[in-house]
Amino acid sequence: MGSKFLTDLSNDLAKLLINGDNHDVIIETGEGQKRREFRAHSLILCTRSTYFKTTLSKGWSRKEKGIIVFRKPNIPSNIFEMLLKYLYTGLIDLDILQGTDLLRLLVATEELDLQKLNKHIQTHMISKQTEFIQDDAIDALQTVFQYEKCTILKDFCVDIICKEPKLLFDSSKFYSLDASILKLIIRNDDLAIEELEIWQYLLKWGISKMENKINIDNVTSWNSENFEELEEILHDYIPLIRWFQISPKDFWRKIKPFKKLLPDQLYEDIIGQNLDPETPPNTGAILPIRCPPSSSCIIREKHFALISSWIDKKPKNFYSFKTKPHSFELLFRASKEDFDIRKFHQLCDNKGPTIMISKSKYDDKLIGGYNPLNLKSYGNGIDTWTESSDSFIFFFPILDSISSSQIARVKDPQHAISYRTNHGPSFGSGWDLTIEDGKVMRCSLVSSYPGISNFITAGTTLNLDDYEIFKVIKK
Repeated sequence: MGSKFLTDLSNDLAKLLINGDNHDVIIETGEGQKRREFRAHSLILCTRSTYFKTTLSKGWSRKEKGIIVFRKPNIPSNIFEMLLKYLYTGLIDLDILQGTDLLRLLVATEELDLQKLNKHIQTHMISKQTEFIQDDAIDALQTVFQYEKCTILKDFCVDIICKEPKLLFDSSKFYSLDASILKLIIRNDDLAIEELEIWQYLLKWGISKMENKINIDNVTSWNSENFEELEEILHDYIPLIRWFQISPKDFWRKIKPFKKLLPDQLYEDIIGQNLDPETPPNTGAILPIRCPPSSSCIIREKHFALISSWIDKKPKNFYSFKTKPHSFELLFRASKEDFDIRKFHQLCDNKGPTIMISKSKYDDKLIGGYNPLNLKSYGNGIDTWTESSDSFIFFFPILDSISSSQIARVKDPQHAISYRTNHGPSFGSGWDLTIEDGKVMRCSLVSSYPGISNFITAGTTLNLDDYEIFKVIKK
């Protein structure tokens, strides 16, 4: 059996790089006070890198006293030092770099055509250093989208933005976002943000591109040239908006003032749908509702992270969407199943712990509950109860905010969870919360969860826009 001395080989080549014995290449990197020179060996460079093999063989450098002098001022010296060590030894320590420098290293590997290292860096960034997109989503996107081979990181960044779109839209650099990237994001069916918000952000982005800036809050002062210029900027984006998912009230109040930006036929179709939903539009197929395939059309990743924290009874230092120890698998969406209670039981019974999330039809308030047990009949009869000390009901008064959320934990564990054959998810003894056949949620009695009196009163009936059931899975 042959012996392996790869460590010795790597160490010896590292010494050769450090002392520069018999070097025939000088590589100048960086600029200004950060400019540095590295002594290297063309044989190693050409063997390890197709980029250097092509570059050095075609004479894209000058010679001084028999030494090839090669300049790469666009690559920072500290980054090139790491790459040179990698070329000589096959070793690189990515943990010593943070987000910005990792992106610079990634860019350099793309330029030098070091594809194995490029993929390794992408995988490392996804698994260990996601802060790079959290800290500066715009720069991260615009960096990775410059390079064709960064496909792994591109997909990851798009996925993160779709789950947490405010990282992009609320960035101070949003108006500098490249048009092609914005189009790709808005086209995505998994973008977890309300359609009206997308339109409002898009309007502001478009206005920032206009030659003569106009006041978005004073549309009556706009002239025809203003509308024409803005329509030209937004022309390719308007078909990507899910117009038919915007409520009639919001459309009339917040979009009608911008009527001149929309094609006449599209505007007529939207008005027609709002007045007569059964009549199909003339502008073609309606785009599907935006919703992550395995996530919610009602709440966002930050809501799931907070609910996960409540499940684990964390009083503070709540989980983030990346650190939450639970995953949430969609079992049932009422609007998709025509609010059919039989379908609810068919899809949700005997699935283990679940959460229910409902959205009120008229005020967008969200009310839900956590059932830590199997949903099944707990005795004889059509209405039965079981005991739990871990269940709770929760409330989000503002659709896209968790700061004002409230939680009501069970105080009467004996009647915490109810199974109702002819009803949807139900909590409490009489019932604190129950979903009836159709689109109605009712609070008949405040008993087992007294804390719900802070956000709903006994005898309240709520008409629902939708509700969802998720299986809770401990990772």
